Amino acid sequence: PFCLKSSSDSIASRSAHSQETEMSEQVRVEESRSHPIGAEEQAQSVTSEVTSEGTAKPKSGSSVPLGKKVRVAMIAVFSALGSTLFGLDIGYIGPIVESVSFEHDVVHTDAGKIPSGTEGLIVSLFSLGAMLTAFPPVSSYFLDSWGRKASIMIGSVIFIVGSAIQALAWGTTQLLIGRFVAGMSIGLLSSVIVLYQSEVAPASMRGALSTLYQLGITFGILVAAYIDQVLVDRNEGWRIVMGIICVPALGLLVGMIFLPRSPRWLVQIGKREEALRVLHSIRAEEEAVQEELEIQQELEKAKLEGEPAWSELLHGRVFS
Repeated sequence: PFCLKSSSDSIASRSAHSQETEMSEQVRVEESRSHPIGAEEQAQSVTSEVTSEGTAKPKSGSSVPLGKKVRVAMIAVFSALGSTLFGLDIGYIGPIVESVSFEHDVVHTDAGKIPSGTEGLIVSLFSLGAMLTAFPPVSSYFLDSWGRKASIMIGSVIFIVGSAIQALAWGTTQLLIGRFVAGMSIGLLSSVIVLYQSEVAPASMRGALSTLYQLGITFGILVAAYIDQVLVDRNEGWRIVMGIICVPALGLLVGMIFLPRSPRWLVQIGKREEALRVLHSIRAEEEAVQEELEIQQELEKAKLEGEPAWSELLHGRVFS
């Protein structure tokens, strides 16, 4: 009797549970009919993805249009002319120092070769000039005060001045001054070009476009070798070579007038509306607004953390 009673109780409970389930399903159906799910909610539920924490995160449907990707790529390629100047200066000086016309016009040696000390100065002063303007306190002044775009233009002007001094040199002192000035331009351009390219490019293209700097250097070395091969043995051909390498610097100076400023630098100096206009020209609409807001938040966070000090290099563990 006890077993029969318990089995009848379990059957009754299962029947009651099934009735409750049916009633709840009917209620949900009626609610769904009276309150239909909107298309926007359906899209959000379909496009949501689960993160590592187990929470749903909406996917970003915005992507940079093809036309704007091409514009960004062209900006990066053109600004890489600054690195081409580096390659030109690296590549042309070796054959020129060994040319008879150069030895006669500048060092005034009708017989024999240029003294090794003088030759070393001609080559090394370029590197010293580059070290000066690439030194962080110097380069950061141009990058933060003048901006990325203006710094590239300033570097182009310095390169033209330095090359002109060298091309018109009639003595060793003038040539050395020109080498140092030209090196100053390369130090500044080396600091700003990759930074400008990375701040203009979207995240999906940033790595690829940043490699254009190295490509520009090697391309400049190749062009300089070809120009030297054709002109360096001519009478005063070395002057023509130094004049030719000013052409890309002049093109970079003029072309940068028509290129946009760095959106990050514009936000940094408080010109958020102009930064948003620049981002709208090189990003998708939603992405432009989001990136401008992220830049502002990053800068505010950096202000709260304070400016880094050089003394921080002497703190912490050096070896783990």
